[in-house]
Amino acid sequence: MKYKISTILVLVLVLLFSFCSKVSAGVLCSPNGYTIATVNGIFADVSDAKTNSFALKYKLATTTYKNQPLIVKYLYNPSHLAGVMDLIDYAQQGFFDEKSDYDLVEMISDASKQIDTQKLLLVGNSQGNFYVNNFYDKTASKQGGIPKESIGVYGVASPATRVAGDGKYIISDTDKVVVDLVGNLLGRKILPPNVHIPLKNDDDKFGHSFTNI
Repeated sequence: MKYKISTILVLVLVLLFSFCSKVSAGVLCSPNGYTIATVNGIFADVSDAKTNSFALKYKLATTTYKNQPLIVKYLYNPSHLAGVMDLIDYAQQGFFDEKSDYDLVEMISDASKQIDTQKLLLVGNSQGNFYVNNFYDKTASKQGGIPKESIGVYGVASPATRVAGDGKYIISDTDKVVVDLVGNLLGRKILPPNVHIPLKNDDDKFGHSFTNI
């Protein structure tokens, strides 16, 4: 799915935080700099997770924002048992609207090691949006977490019903996974598509790939 550069640049506008935060005990995050952390979707391996972050970094085409460093990283949402556990977890999240803690502890631990700026934007891709929402719910303004003023959320091709923290999102009406499968065939309530992105021959045939932004 080819998300236009102008749309992706909206992600940076979400980074409007100014409060000091501790991502892990005893580690004071720097007030200088912004971090964007992508979270991959179902069936993705670590290479796919890296590719997502590289694709976003390439499209942003900058390493600074407001004269401060802009860092793009990834928080890996791993597959289990060749994706079987992913499907079970997805069903729990998608059909019953529950907040899954599957791998969340590891993801938060990973974030505490990787992220050292006070300003953080989480970008969820597909099923990764469930984890991003849960991450926000479990850490934003919680004891030992991150002040909600310091963390933002952006959803890409999200099958979730919301974006945590009143964040922004992008869903194309040509996304056959989210719109046609989850929304229409399965009858699940989804966020309304808010953009039309015509698919080209070299795009993911389902219109659901994060790497074609």
